[in-house]
Order: sequence, then C-alpha cells, then structure tokens
Amino acid sequence: MPVLTIWSDLTCPWAYVAALRLHRTRDRLGADEVDFDFRAYPLELTADGAPGEHQVRADMGALVQTEGGGFSSYDGTGWPATTVLAFEAQKWGFSIGQDIGERFDLALRRGFFLHSHNLGLRRELLAVAETEGLASADLAAALDDGRFRKAVATDAYEAIEADLEGSPTVVLSDGTAHYNPGITLTRVRGLAHIEGDHPSVYEEIIRNAAMDD
Repeated sequence: MPVLTIWSDLTCPWAYVAALRLHRTRDRLGADEVDFDFRAYPLELTADGAPGEHQVRADMGALVQTEGGGFSSYDGTGWPATTVLAFEAQKWGFSIGQDIGERFDLALRRGFFLHSHNLGLRRELLAVAETEGLASADLAAALDDGRFRKAVATDAYEAIEADLEGSPTVVLSDGTAHYNPGITLTRVRGLAHIEGDHPSVYEEIIRNAAMDD
C-alpha cells in the first residue's frame, strides 16, 4: 500500500488544514489505496517550543479565510499545556486499525479547532473517542498505563533528527517533502499573512503517492 507520512502537531492549525485537505482530496480522487501515516511531532519538544495561545488563535483567524467551515472560536476549558497525551491517544487509534486511526486523528484535530476540546486533558480525549463511537474505557486504560508513550517519544526524536522545516510536513515514499503544502505566508509583527493558497497541490501529492503502489 502506498503511504504518505505526515509530521504534524495536533494543535497546529496549519496541520489541521493539511489533514482536512488530504482527506478531502483522497476522497474526491477515490484514491483509497493511499494510507496516511500521521506521525507525532509535538512542537513543545523542539528547540523553539510550541507556539503560544495568542499565536495559534491568530493563525486560526488567518485560516478562516481558506477553511472557514473547519474552525470556531476556541472556548474550551483552559488551553492545552501539552499535546503528548493526545499523541498517545492518536497512537492508540492507529493500533486498532488504519481506518480508525485516520478517523480518530482527524476527530482529535476537529475536537480542538471546531469543538473546543482541550487536548491536554484526559477527560477531553475520552470525550472525543466517545463521539466517534470508540471504546473510551480502552483509551483510558492505554493513557493510564502509558503503553504508547515510548512510540510518541520515538517519533518526536526522529522528527527532531530529521530537522523538519515545521508542522505540517508531508513526505512521499521517495523522500520528497512538502512543508505546509500549497500555502505561502509571511509574518508581520508576528501575525500571519497568507500570500498564496493553492489547495490543488494536494491532488498532485495524492496522485504521486498512488503511483508508488
């Protein structure tokens, strides 16, 4: 099976848009043979650290111009202090199966950006699982015994060693990497200004991935 590897932070709005577009484009092309391998890239563990709440909120505001239906104003219980636990939940989803893993990954991202779930809180992760009809008790057990913590750490250190440009980075099987596909931006006094947005690049990415079968 052809595989696209996606390195991203779960609370990165740019990565959320990439995930939405990857799913949408694959569905439109009927390229069901292409699997998405979402890898853990917690920006809090990188040298620069995760962007703060004010920057993420501002970036969400900028992206409403391109994917307005995917966002709402975040009014959850506090702000996520960490994404590590959420990445453990992501790994749990993929341990059940590829389809469930992909669906739960997207549900976690939507849970934060659209439904204001604090992905740093155990109870909020369980709530997202319940909305997807998944066994929240099984997820609770996995989070409590930390069975996926090492896998998250392994991904994180691999991402750091790879010196990725940032989140999201989509990588084809031949190693070709696309950082924040289709979007070019500049920052003016810390605020994101989207200079170009070309979602059609996702069609090229999916088609190229399918050719690797």
